[in-house]
Amino acid sequence: MNSVLALASALLVARSSVNAFTLTQPLPTPALHCSSTQLLAAGGAPQYDKIQATLRQAERVGDGSVMLHIDTQEMVDYEPGHVIALEIKAESEEGNDETIDSKTQKDAADNGGWMRGPYTVSRSTEHTLDILIKEVGAKSKRFATAEAGTPLQFGGKFKVPILEGIDAETTKRVVLVSTGVGVGPCIGAIEMALSRGKGEPSFPPIDLIASYRTEEEVLYKDHLDKLQVQHEDKFAWRAIVTNKQGRLSSSTDNLKMLTDTKFHNVGVDGTHYHLIGNGQMVSEFKAGLEKAGVPEDKVTLEMYFNHKAEVDVDVVDRIADVVMKTVPAAVA
Repeated sequence: MNSVLALASALLVARSSVNAFTLTQPLPTPALHCSSTQLLAAGGAPQYDKIQATLRQAERVGDGSVMLHIDTQEMVDYEPGHVIALEIKAESEEGNDETIDSKTQKDAADNGGWMRGPYTVSRSTEHTLDILIKEVGAKSKRFATAEAGTPLQFGGKFKVPILEGIDAETTKRVVLVSTGVGVGPCIGAIEMALSRGKGEPSFPPIDLIASYRTEEEVLYKDHLDKLQVQHEDKFAWRAIVTNKQGRLSSSTDNLKMLTDTKFHNVGVDGTHYHLIGNGQMVSEFKAGLEKAGVPEDKVTLEMYFNHKAEVDVDVVDRIADVVMKTVPAAVA
């Protein structure tokens, strides 16, 4: 039960996962068993129907980063930012693979040999899912190295998708701040916003600030550059590489990326910030934006890891100072 509750906790915490971010065409797949099996978790843990699926491709898109392209014959309805429970068979039927940690091993054994965890949707159609993951442990390695055709299961629909959390009517500019693979759902949300057709309400201009540790980890640069050219009045992006420039919050000059924009600078009341990735970054920026006077409903977030990291008060003050000094009063 503790292993199931651990999954539940992770799902509830998450706010919540070919050189371009493209939706590759599904390969023909054999008929799948499409009935759903309900997982009844005790102790108040989330309940979800297990949907059968197949891995079309585990595409390595950067140093340590893999995009999982998943097909299902069932009709699904997900958007970038939704969190799901994604499952894959452990190497052994009992889940007692010696390469995985004891908690994951026990959960797999209790779950019929299926390892599982919370992952954030980067993009979805009625019969496909794209999920961007970081290869950091045995479970993510199992997903990352799985062959095409590997059976998967998924279920649940947790958290609010990115675009749904933004009030387009009262927002004049959107700033997405990501670390690592947190950029995946951001790209999916950007594409949805830019693809709105005639008759649909337009979405505010978007600035993406994507943070990575090294140049080799930068993801989808060519695709983002292309989107920036095609939608110059609606989208702009910048990457910050921390082993060269330091963290985004490490200096005033870096932080000016938040407010230096080619779009009309509308002030704290008209700018929506979405923070996704490293828990320390998310917590510090949330506190800094609050201190700067950004309304609570103009900040949404999703933490991937490092949830318990201590907040650096100096960093919080630096963020608040830059936002307060650089951003003019809100335009009516």
